[in-house]
Amino acid sequence: MRLLIAAIRWPPETFLLRLIDGLTQAGVAVTVGSANRPTGIADRLDWLPMPTWDAPVPPRLMRLAGMAIRAGLCGTSDLSGFRPFARRSRAFRKHLQAWNQLLPYAGRRWDLIYFPWNSAAIAHLPVFDLPTPVVVSCRGTQVSVAPHNPERAGIRDGLRATFERAAMVHCVSEATLKEAFQLGLVPAKAKVIRPAVDPVAFCPGCTRAEKAGNLHVVTTGTLIWRKGHEWALSAIRLLKDRGVQVQFDIIGDGPDRQRVLYTVQDLELQDCVRLHGQLDPQLVLTHLQLADAFLLSSLSEGLSNAVLEAMACGIPVVTTDCGGMREAVTDGVEGFVVPLRNAEALAKALQVLAGDRSLRERMGLAGRARIVREFGLTHHVKQWLELLHSLLRGKAKARN
Repeated sequence: MRLLIAAIRWPPETFLLRLIDGLTQAGVAVTVGSANRPTGIADRLDWLPMPTWDAPVPPRLMRLAGMAIRAGLCGTSDLSGFRPFARRSRAFRKHLQAWNQLLPYAGRRWDLIYFPWNSAAIAHLPVFDLPTPVVVSCRGTQVSVAPHNPERAGIRDGLRATFERAAMVHCVSEATLKEAFQLGLVPAKAKVIRPAVDPVAFCPGCTRAEKAGNLHVVTTGTLIWRKGHEWALSAIRLLKDRGVQVQFDIIGDGPDRQRVLYTVQDLELQDCVRLHGQLDPQLVLTHLQLADAFLLSSLSEGLSNAVLEAMACGIPVVTTDCGGMREAVTDGVEGFVVPLRNAEALAKALQVLAGDRSLRERMGLAGRARIVREFGLTHHVKQWLELLHSLLRGKAKARN
């Protein structure tokens, strides 16, 4: 099977790297379409250069001319299909930029093409007209948040167009699937495959020592508004006001870093909140293994990979009831599920964990067991292989 995973950055997000690694180990011939040459597992990958549009003008135009010559020799029929899309914009620069996106595909063939992101699929809409089945992933915010943003008014039509043309649409949770149905996805094209984590790589550390009532809470993720950090910090403030000794580690970086820092100062939490920025994966694992609880205060999620990693490390989770989080965390079993935008509910759940070490241990064990049972990487890759092979069988039947 020859699979193109298109329009991604390298290195990719951890969950996507796990999938690529698993597929290649299963014998799939994976080509990665990215601006940067793949590293790490590159010996098992082919590379399709997909240059960005931010290089200096002379090399950018020379590169574009080279791609155009190759496409003219190898993919004239593809160029005919791409031309109407590229000419939609009257601005000459936008016209060239569209060709820069599409020319890498001309004259090349794979058995299947996979876009892990809705936005990338929309930007490469003419690729759906190639004689190759296309799979698209829906990961949460691109169907639950973006379509409601007035500044992204065209995304609804774009999503509908990709749903209509895709051979299959993968959703990371049942909640994301329901959102996609409202935007035009039909059940016959839909497949839910939840995220996965490697329970060997993410595992409990040494037995945590009792810390005289000090609750060590951790969260990981990009510092953006939809992660709801202000409610998490307000919950930590409530805990301190109630006499709970707490340490809160925030791992990750992003555009809202300054706002998070200001909130820490406004709430006078400098003594117990630490912003670590982006950390090496091994350091992230160490923080998870040393923590007493993981906190997810998000306003929107598909199904949080960070929560799954925390559960695999054997720590209880306090999460907001967003997206598909109830599909991974049962309230009162692996942790607590609380309403959105509710610092009091977050604080109450954390306070219960702070006062009951045996409960933390039971919930941590339950979370670890659920990961091994339902969210293991082997099962995840198997589901993807079944999806891809089913599309190949359908392609063969259509040809016959």
